[in-house]
Amino acid sequence: MGEGPTLTTSRLLALPLTIWNAGYVAEELAPSLAFTVIPPRSGTRGASGDGSGPFGGIVGTDPAAGAPDPDDPAGALRRELRRRASAGHMVLTWVLRRQPGRQPGSAAVGLLAAETHGRRVVVGVSIALGCRRSGYATEAIRAVAGWFEYRGALVETRIRRGDSVGKRLAQATSFVPTSVLVADWWRIWLRPPPS
Repeated sequence: MGEGPTLTTSRLLALPLTIWNAGYVAEELAPSLAFTVIPPRSGTRGASGDGSGPFGGIVGTDPAAGAPDPDDPAGALRRELRRRASAGHMVLTWVLRRQPGRQPGSAAVGLLAAETHGRRVVVGVSIALGCRRSGYATEAIRAVAGWFEYRGALVETRIRRGDSVGKRLAQATSFVPTSVLVADWWRIWLRPPPS
């Protein structure tokens, strides 16, 4: 599928993350971006090695998520974003910014991610704490899902069992739950293909 394009909505710009801007984006977002803590299964470690990370489905919706490390709040995010930016064409990440001129400031409001697996795509979003409940996540997910569906991909996400905010976001963006569980705590939700 290649490198993702710049996606635009009425209020947001989704700019592709590169190895060159990953550090800057991490410094900008780390103080306000809550990480979703994923409890590792016994004997295993999380995706980032310590059981936590900002992606893995529609994330950043957990009000009980742990705060970033106070000694280096941007360090873990910087490492994860650089890893994602250098992962190749199967991992796409965008930084979400307000549209210039339409709202005060063009500050980053979050991150949007997609991992491609053939014609299947897993999407996720993480919104900064001060920008939640503004509809940014809904707008971003609709934009990226529409872009992939136009290219014939089947779009899915993963919602942690018991995550009512993630469930509402998935329903608002036309995802439907499946009976498939991943690692006993993530449920796969699919967006039905357009007819």
